[in-house]
Amino acid sequence: MTRLRWAILAIVGLVVIVLCVGGIAYYVESQPGGHGQSVAVVITPGESVNAIFNQLGNARVVRAPVLFKAYAEIKGVGVIDAGVYFMRTNEGYARTLSLLTGGPTSLKLTVVPGMTLTGIANQLKAMSGAGLSAASFLRQAGDLGAFHSPYLAHATSLEGLLYPDTYFVDPLGTPTELIQQMLDRSTQVFESVGLSPDKTYHALSANQVIIAASIAEREARTPAGYAKVARVILNRLQAHMPLEMDSTVRFATSNYTNPITGTQLRDASAYNTYSHAGLPPGPIGAVDSAGITAVLHPTSGAWRYFVLLRGHRHLSFFDTFAQQQAAIARYGEQ
Repeated sequence: MTRLRWAILAIVGLVVIVLCVGGIAYYVESQPGGHGQSVAVVITPGESVNAIFNQLGNARVVRAPVLFKAYAEIKGVGVIDAGVYFMRTNEGYARTLSLLTGGPTSLKLTVVPGMTLTGIANQLKAMSGAGLSAASFLRQAGDLGAFHSPYLAHATSLEGLLYPDTYFVDPLGTPTELIQQMLDRSTQVFESVGLSPDKTYHALSANQVIIAASIAEREARTPAGYAKVARVILNRLQAHMPLEMDSTVRFATSNYTNPITGTQLRDASAYNTYSHAGLPPGPIGAVDSAGITAVLHPTSGAWRYFVLLRGHRHLSFFDTFAQQQAAIARYGEQ
């Protein structure tokens, strides 16, 4: 066998060995590893693909950025949008590419009726990876001048004006953007059920309708009772009676779980409707369309009292205090 033939065979053998070793390395590196740790990869607008792949390597999402680049070119990388991507170390090439082409992570924030600003902030605090802190949210919420809404004209706080709904939060977004989105949702829904910011309803301004709705929702707890509690609120206001709603005491004293004490009933807060006549100065929680509708269209009745009796699923309503007390004596109060 000639030297040339030996040289060719040697070269071919070397190429085969390199391809085999490279193929094995490629396979090993492309597979997901065990015990991956959560990492956040931030991709900025205009960042190059090479920079992104290097960042993935630095974060140990992929172990060999060069090989991952080859994999991505074969599979087709597509468009990678700017944003935050939550991944794991040693993610594996297929999963990493899928996450990149699927778009940045969005975080789900669910605001339920009755939730306060502090409650919303606590939800943000509990969201892993949220760029918005509870403190920054509350701080920005205190600056009413930073926002626009027709319902802010006579408001003293954003309380009750951030609509209860599910929001997808941009991890790179600002508190201002999120709050304005929630305000816009309230404006849209309130106006859709017939609440105009410059009209009056049952001698209440639009702002007072929102306040009354927030109390009705807290007191009734289920939509079935909203319109009846709204009627009690209106009847008491028209009779110049104190509202004496426990929900306002709980808001004033931040006591949402324990029995209300006598001291709390005498709390000097303007939100306490036992110690202050009329509606409180602002809503006591997030208000949805059902609460607004209940105040705009309350159930007909002369009720001024209600109570949840023992063994009953829904509130019972009474025209007089004597009737209420007789029912409590018979059934007991929950």
